[in-house]
Amino acid sequence: MYLDMLASGFWSRTMQGIRKLVEVEAISGPRGVCSIGGLIHDARCAREKLTRKVFVVSISGSEYNYETVRARYWDFVGTQQPGTAFWVPSDLRYHISEQRHIEFDWLSGTSPGNSSPDDIIRVEVFDALTERLARLNDIVEHVNVEIAHAATEASRQGRVLDQWGLDDAKAAIKELAQVAELTGRWFCFEGIGTVLPTPQFDQFQHLNQPLFNGDNSDLHSIWRELDSEIAQWHDVEAQSLLRL
Repeated sequence: MYLDMLASGFWSRTMQGIRKLVEVEAISGPRGVCSIGGLIHDARCAREKLTRKVFVVSISGSEYNYETVRARYWDFVGTQQPGTAFWVPSDLRYHISEQRHIEFDWLSGTSPGNSSPDDIIRVEVFDALTERLARLNDIVEHVNVEIAHAATEASRQGRVLDQWGLDDAKAAIKELAQVAELTGRWFCFEGIGTVLPTPQFDQFQHLNQPLFNGDNSDLHSIWRELDSEIAQWHDVEAQSLLRL
């Protein structure tokens, strides 16, 4: 019974967490939410104001013209002692501005030859992000009916998940992680980083007292495999994920 309670609580909290991150409302206001869906919603609403210049200058804190910064960078390099290491000041790191322009070329459907500070993001980008999150709607509906609301047995028919296991949970969290990586990188100038925590101790040391009876080395092996896989989730290209 105790293990059933742990398992039930784990699945309920996992599903509720997914529901919260997917929820689509404005971030501010009486129904404000702090979610990935909310961030995408607000960015879409601000699309006309989210220009290339805002994307490069205001969000990332870079100078708009990276060629000017590149020239200052090489002037700075020329003043350094040959063969020695040196620290490059942050205002001379032209590659950040250059990368932001490259990203916005794709987001706006333009190219370096016809770009403008007033370019805006294609609406198809927001549609694609929303469609990715919509893949998790079955989980949202399950939480609404089975966990969050007092639905009757009759009203739950056809609206709850028949089964949901570890592979389903991992796939759902991967979906969230990859969408969050892109939206965070674009609109907050910061990705999600590491998804699975890095333990500073033996995370399975006392698991056999009283919940587990077996060889902990198998658990360590599973953890390392999972860690190796999840570490790659944030390394995602927009073109392959959104297929635009």
